[in-house]
Amino acid sequence: MTRTNPLRRSGSRLQKQGTLWFQQTRNAGEIFFEDAQSASVAFAQDMRVASTKLAGTTGRSAAGFQKAVRKEAFEWQALVLKTRDAYVAAFERRLGQVESQALSTREALKLGTVETTVLQSTHDLLEQAQRRVDGRLGQNAKPKAAKATSKKGQSPLRNYDQLTAKDVVSRVQRLSTTQATALLDYERTRKKRATVIRAAEHRLAAAS
Repeated sequence: MTRTNPLRRSGSRLQKQGTLWFQQTRNAGEIFFEDAQSASVAFAQDMRVASTKLAGTTGRSAAGFQKAVRKEAFEWQALVLKTRDAYVAAFERRLGQVESQALSTREALKLGTVETTVLQSTHDLLEQAQRRVDGRLGQNAKPKAAKATSKKGQSPLRNYDQLTAKDVVSRVQRLSTTQATALLDYERTRKKRATVIRAAEHRLAAAS
């Protein structure tokens, strides 16, 4: 809509210039014929004067019209350039935003970052679940179940063989005496990890 108004105004100005040129030309022609008709003795001289007047008037009118056309052409060109620059600036701003978002996304999706985040979240969830399970086992453990955990060759904790020595040591202090004894027997028979054996022995010593 902004671009239509200048074009409409330009067309109106050109129409006015054309009408003025036409009227001036017609008026000059009328004067020419009136002068020619009124001439008598000096007919040839008057015709020459009238022709010169007609040519001058027509030339000035044509020059004015040509000047108006050039002026409107310059305004049209300025309007087109201004509109083009606005589109280019908007496109460059949008391109910059997209590039910034792409860089942020690429940094967030780096293999190390994603892997660390997923592993940390999984580790935290597993630790919470294990603490809940260990708490339930410690509260609800029955003598018969405790006796079963002390059997040779049976794992003292769920998924015990998949736990690292650090994981087992961090849980020893929360075990009952029966569980700690079963863990010590199992560890001495199977894994034989010194850090786990020492932690189980300290737990039993503290309970005695």
